[in-house]
Amino acid sequence: MGYFIRGHIMSEHKNPLNRFLIALYLPVIHSVLRYPYVVIVCSVILVLSIYIPLSKLGAEFMPELDEGDILYMPTTFEGVSIGKVSEVVQLTDRLIKTVPEVRTAFGKAGR
Repeated sequence: MGYFIRGHIMSEHKNPLNRFLIALYLPVIHSVLRYPYVVIVCSVILVLSIYIPLSKLGAEFMPELDEGDILYMPTTFEGVSIGKVSEVVQLTDRLIKTVPEVRTAFGKAGR
């Protein structure tokens, strides 16, 4: 903020940007104060409308793991392409499966 605010600072009622924002804000705040119950009901309806999409969202992919299974999440640099990440995960899967105690290995690519 210090880089943008320099020199003489105009008063609030002289600043054109501030006057514009107040002109937008005043009708909204007056209508909210005039009809508080409508605003509360609309807010409750908005919050309740989120319930249906959230209930359908599900969970992150997580396979069923049994004894002998390994789920690992290798990290890579940000600039690596998805093809290269997939190649690294497949190679790591093959290397981990060479251990006799490991039945299956699941690699999850991501950052």
